[in-house]
Parts: sequence; C-alpha cells; structure tokens
Amino acid sequence: MLIKNNYPIILASTSSVRNEILKSCKLDFEVIKPLYDEDKEKQFLPKMSPKKLAIFLASKKALSVSEIHPESYVIGADQVCEFLRKDISKSLNINEAIKQLSKFNGRNHYQNNGLVVAHKGKIIFTNFARVRLKMRKLSSQQIIDYVNSDQSFGCAGSYKYEALGKHLFEKVEGDYYAILGLAIQPLLNFLHSKKIINF
Repeated sequence: MLIKNNYPIILASTSSVRNEILKSCKLDFEVIKPLYDEDKEKQFLPKMSPKKLAIFLASKKALSVSEIHPESYVIGADQVCEFLRKDISKSLNINEAIKQLSKFNGRNHYQNNGLVVAHKGKIIFTNFARVRLKMRKLSSQQIIDYVNSDQSFGCAGSYKYEALGKHLFEKVEGDYYAILGLAIQPLLNFLHSKKIINF
C-alpha cells in the first residue's frame, strides 16, 4: 500500500521517537527543528494546566516553522508529564530521573500529549490525549537499575516507554502513541480527511 503526499509535510520536532512513528506510517516528510526555545521560554509563561501547556507548546513549535514554510503542513507536538496535578519537568541527569520515578512508585501519574498542525501561519488542527499510568511498586534498586539501563533522563516522566519503560507499569489507560509523544491515529485521520495524504 502506497501513501501519497499531495502537499509537503514537516515535522517540527527533534524527537527521534516522533520521527520513527511518522516513518512507520510511510509518510514523506521533512524534519525541521522548531525555532521556539521551549526551555528558555517556559520560565516566562503564565501558570497553565498540563493540557493547556501541552497544546500551547506544540502550537508554538509548529507556528515557528510554519511562518518560514507557509505552504507546508507543519506537525507540532509536546508532552507534559503530570503528577499530583502539577506538570513535572524533564529530568536532567540520572539522579533526577531516579528521584522522579521514586515519586511515581506505586502511584498514578499522567502523560498529556498536545498535537497540532499549522498551515500558512495558523493552527488548523488540534488534538489532546491524556494517558493514566500506574507504576508498579518497585524497590529502590530496581528503579536505579532501570534508569541506568534505559538512560531515561531527559524524557517526559524519566522513562522510555518505547523501550524497557513498559515494564515499570501495572496499568495503563489511554493511547500508546500518546505516551510516546505523538498520537498518530487522530493525526492520520486529519491528514486523510483534508486530502493532504491519500492511498
């Protein structure tokens, strides 16, 4: 089955996982790093819910590329990890990742995935997906061993669900791809409905 692009598509993300998800759908797309510096700008943002923050950041990323490539359909996405109703920043090193997972140990947390498509400098599609994950009750050594094995610092939630991270959880409710950072089915539905791609 061949998928044809009727218009150029850009992924505004440096995420290798998002890149692989789109590749697996046999889409023809270009990857361009967003000009919006999330880490720099976050400190100046007003307080938002994890949902609003995920969509806001996804929009900023997509629009920063769409303004330069207005004829392309630009995909932006963002992932916000939520615990006790607060967004959790990405861990910067192994020790921070261990501390983060220790807080989640035996408890629920959420992954909030914002997904947008921009065209001609405007957002034309928005999707939000929220996934609840309950972590197994693990020993401190198990958490340390996991982080060292998956080198999972720098990820939303400090785990790589696409790798060994699946073993950390006893229950997951929601879209698998939303955990990875790109809820692919709603995106494909939109691209097909607007004839941006077709069989």
